[in-house]
Amino acid sequence: MFRMGLRATLLLFALSLQPGTAVAQQQPYKSAPGPEILPDNFHGKVSYFGNHSGEVIVERTGESRKTKSDCTRPDQRCPKRIGGSLQVDLEFDGLVVRGSFRGSGGLHDSGLIGRRQGAQCRLFDLTDGSVWAGHCDRDGFVGTVKSVPGAATQMSLNFEVVGTKVNDYAERDRRRREALAAQRRSEFLRAVIGSNAPVDERFIAAIELDAYSWRYDRLRVETLRIVRRSKERGGRYQIEAEFELSSGGRGWARAQVDRESVVCVEFWDVQGKCRAINLSPQLPDPEPYDDDKPLSSFVMPKALPIPREAYGV
Repeated sequence: MFRMGLRATLLLFALSLQPGTAVAQQQPYKSAPGPEILPDNFHGKVSYFGNHSGEVIVERTGESRKTKSDCTRPDQRCPKRIGGSLQVDLEFDGLVVRGSFRGSGGLHDSGLIGRRQGAQCRLFDLTDGSVWAGHCDRDGFVGTVKSVPGAATQMSLNFEVVGTKVNDYAERDRRRREALAAQRRSEFLRAVIGSNAPVDERFIAAIELDAYSWRYDRLRVETLRIVRRSKERGGRYQIEAEFELSSGGRGWARAQVDRESVVCVEFWDVQGKCRAINLSPQLPDPEPYDDDKPLSSFVMPKALPIPREAYGV
């Protein structure tokens, strides 16, 4: 009994190692995690470009069968090779995917809609219902196109397109909010600088406003503080402030004050040069929304007949 049980166990283990067996097919394919894999909650658009190749068979009826053709089959349903460039735009709304494609070499233009599981997309052509299935992520979309059984036009294509542009809507909205907040904050700081507020407040506002133009270091505003003040002579004196930078370093700024007016400010990175307050720093521009119009307005069209000329037959 022990020997028979051991043989059965070894047989099941050997079967599990063979591809195509029921044991091996229990676990569905799952893409390996990586930075190129789109998270399940990703909202954005990815543009791809590449090529396609395969075969198409178009049903001929009536007078079309009488035209001269190299096809020797009585029903004139001989495959025709097609291939060319392919541009695909997919918009990911979580696990729902919408998009469009444009191809050359005999492939008609249409829209796509479907779902994904991880990096596996299964989309349907809005015109003829053919299935686009394959691996889709930031870097590319690789797969096959198969027509539904019984369709007048039968396609069997392979395609490979690489990602050329990623528009992450969440990241775009975050940058837009930050840019708008920076504009509002800069307006407030300019108002403080031009007001009758205490000179310390105007000096602090001048440093924060100037920091919007810093390209290599970012000011940690919460660390900004006045550290020393010189003796006043004839209404003139100096104020010095210190602060921390996002890179981990420290910086300082020194203001020349004349009768409670900030004349100029000297910074640690350009010592010996006291310059006027920068009232027009380089602020980030809010990212426009019409750059890549979302495809969410895609409306399912009525099924349209595909002209034979689209496939060159």
